[in-house]
Amino acid sequence: MTRVMTVLEPGMFTTVQDLGRPGFASQGVPESGAADALSLRVGNRLLGNPDAAPALECTLRGPTVSFSRDTWVCGAGTSGDGMDACVPTLARAGEPLALGGLERGARACLCVQGGLDVPLVMGSTATLVRAGLGGFQGRALRSGDAIGVGEAAGAVSDARVCEAAWAWLAGVLGQRTIRVVVGLHADLFTSGARAMLAGHEFTVSDRSDRVGVRLSGPVVPGVADGELLSEGTAVGNIQIPGDGQPIVLGVDRPTTGGYPVIACVIAADLPVLGSLRPRERVRIEWVTIDQAWSAWQAQEAMLDRLVPEPKRGDAS
Repeated sequence: MTRVMTVLEPGMFTTVQDLGRPGFASQGVPESGAADALSLRVGNRLLGNPDAAPALECTLRGPTVSFSRDTWVCGAGTSGDGMDACVPTLARAGEPLALGGLERGARACLCVQGGLDVPLVMGSTATLVRAGLGGFQGRALRSGDAIGVGEAAGAVSDARVCEAAWAWLAGVLGQRTIRVVVGLHADLFTSGARAMLAGHEFTVSDRSDRVGVRLSGPVVPGVADGELLSEGTAVGNIQIPGDGQPIVLGVDRPTTGGYPVIACVIAADLPVLGSLRPRERVRIEWVTIDQAWSAWQAQEAMLDRLVPEPKRGDAS
């Protein structure tokens, strides 16, 4: 009998996400996927799922769901007031399970053993709401939605592994200094502008979303023309528009843009970008390409050491 997850209360902007759909930017389709992909991978691995198994991503407040059969679930990214982070929980058939309000950070993933069973669109289950693409009917979830759940094959991690994974993940996501490398147009900015970016605190704007994190603070002097010919963008690009307030592009970003790019967030800190909460304060730190590469390698090595991905054949 197929397992079904029913949404009793959707929380705030809850969507189905995986690791995204790279390769379609030339068609105007961004990668999308989890804004905090590291938390998605940790939650999936703790349930014996492959990294890319589709899960729920929520913003500030998580959903309340129920299952037609007993099902293991795991919240990752932050604790909700109804569920501890990185602690696999057995949701009993027919009983409500609430992630609740997120205690810190903007987003959390609710992973389900076996993954959510939704159609692939362009090779991914990720939801891109503004295009009505992917996920569950291309939209945020609503009360009454019923989503199939895949068959579980991997084993749930033990308490020792879960505790170590959460201690490490909380440390990664808790940092509020974001490391960046020089961007495509960095040489168009003055040294004073580059120093301004890294020399002051910025506040995360209430207007931030999956498209981009808007920062408010000291004005970063722009380039002479203020805007360039449109060209391709990347997740983590830091654009400086005419008002001098940085915009850090997120997973649902426009695939082209004309604002000059002063810097780009390093891969190891993209999970932090996805977890930034409105009105939090952040700092920016310049690093070299070699330092960025080393940070990413170290993060991947630690993830694999703490929670190895299930081997092929151990999970569906």
